[in-house]
Amino acid sequence: MAVKAGCDGDFRDGLCCRMVIETKRVFDGCAFTDENVSLALTTEQQIPQGAVFIAARVLDSELVDYTVSPGSDCCCRVAGDIVTRFAVTYSSNGQLTTVHAFYRESRELLLRLPDGNSLVPYSIEIRSYMSVASGAIIGPNAVSVTGCMLQIIKVTAPVDILVPTYGYCKYPPCTGCVCRGLTGNIFPEPVDNR
Repeated sequence: MAVKAGCDGDFRDGLCCRMVIETKRVFDGCAFTDENVSLALTTEQQIPQGAVFIAARVLDSELVDYTVSPGSDCCCRVAGDIVTRFAVTYSSNGQLTTVHAFYRESRELLLRLPDGNSLVPYSIEIRSYMSVASGAIIGPNAVSVTGCMLQIIKVTAPVDILVPTYGYCKYPPCTGCVCRGLTGNIFPEPVDNR
């Protein structure tokens, strides 16, 4: 019977160390979903006349030119523009070409922001996903796409979190894959600063 991966500290013996983990904390977030949205994208390069739309995919999104004002129930009103960047592929004279395009949309939302007294700044992150069902080239610098879009907006800040642990995870040897030439610890040993 195979041994399952576990911790090198036995939970019945109690915690064996404390660990600081550097991570991002999400203070608040929300999601917008539109199942049948049509967007008019502006391309950064000109598309030749007679080109045929092939595909489009989202690259990234960001909140720009935004303002924050106090709201009710510990929320703040965030108003700004979401710029979503796309990669658009088209065919012209039998050759595939990909150009960058963007869509800019004004948005207002209520978010709980971290305390303003912190030295570590918060940021507002946006993840956009779009399943493009169809598209068309509508001008030398314009592409129309239609599909389902999801945008997740999060308020985050980098933090150091102190957590109790049972030590590092101990991995058992895989069946039939024992290598006796490796010795020592997989992870560095912590220094006890009690």
